[in-house]
Amino acid sequence: MPESTVGQHTLRETRNSASAWEGVFPRIDNQAAALQELWDAAEEIVVSGCGSGLNIAHAVAPFCQRLSGKTCRAVHASDLMLNRDAFLNPSRRTLAITYSRSGSTSESVRAQQAAAEAGAATLAVTCFGDSPMAHAADIVLVLEEAHEESITTTQSLTAMVLAGYYLAAVCTGQQDIIDGLQSLPALARDKMAAFETIGRELSEDAAISKYAFLGSGPNYGLAREAQLKIKETVLLPVDSYVTLDYQHGPISNVDDTMLVTVLMSDTGQAHYPEFVRNIKTLKGKVLLVCDRATDELRAAADYVIELDAGLPDGIRDILYMPALQFLACYKSIAVGYDPDNPPNLHYFVELETD
Repeated sequence: MPESTVGQHTLRETRNSASAWEGVFPRIDNQAAALQELWDAAEEIVVSGCGSGLNIAHAVAPFCQRLSGKTCRAVHASDLMLNRDAFLNPSRRTLAITYSRSGSTSESVRAQQAAAEAGAATLAVTCFGDSPMAHAADIVLVLEEAHEESITTTQSLTAMVLAGYYLAAVCTGQQDIIDGLQSLPALARDKMAAFETIGRELSEDAAISKYAFLGSGPNYGLAREAQLKIKETVLLPVDSYVTLDYQHGPISNVDDTMLVTVLMSDTGQAHYPEFVRNIKTLKGKVLLVCDRATDELRAAADYVIELDAGLPDGIRDILYMPALQFLACYKSIAVGYDPDNPPNLHYFVELETD
């Protein structure tokens, strides 16, 4: 395979993230009244998906709860499909938000159906308007600008997370958060070349053969997605955990072949220096992704990605992802795979059993 074609879609789509994000805002603004009605009527919100869709749910649910005060939970679509009564309470007014890039993933389609049968209002977020989820939902957000040719998700993932955040900000009327989210495309466009450079540099460290991605709150969902990119396209050992939970057992895997990446939050600042020291004691390498690092953390970590965006937790989150997506893409190429077409995967999963 000519080298120039390997990973071309994944690279192009990651570089295009800012443009994909810009398409999110009018999609929601143009349906604001109907979305507001759905949001206001809900006593609780259940967010679901599969694979990357579930990772989006883990990012979006805590953000929605923080802004709204409503109970918001991330649930795997197959659990809603198979165990509806364990996750949906028909006596409560529920909004079920289901994420699927294709809108055709069988578990997500059936999860949305199960939620509707339980009396929940349904909102589908997808990149394809002509899809089963889009046709069946009460309201659909079609993020056409974020669709992808590659099998793995990059710009669609971050655009769908942004859609969840922006939806919550609009429906709770928090203008400062709306303004912050609307600033992200310009910030990403300014920094994309630097994100790609450091992602490529990280991929070139041949001594690294194991990975862990850690985050708390909404960043946990993004850590899961970074893990999935390595697992799908690089096929090397990789974990994802809530940051401080990593010290409760998984830290036993750390050695000089592991890169531990921490998606830093403002709320965790006091705990990061000790955490990094613990990883370094075991000879692991540490990558910190943050807005601004302290001098102490810069000195302790092997790599630091600083956004310098001046935005708080929950607004800047998706800016963490492009560098990690570039890391996975270039590492995949380095070990001999094509990240556009990873082994054993398809654009979406369709179950044969009804």
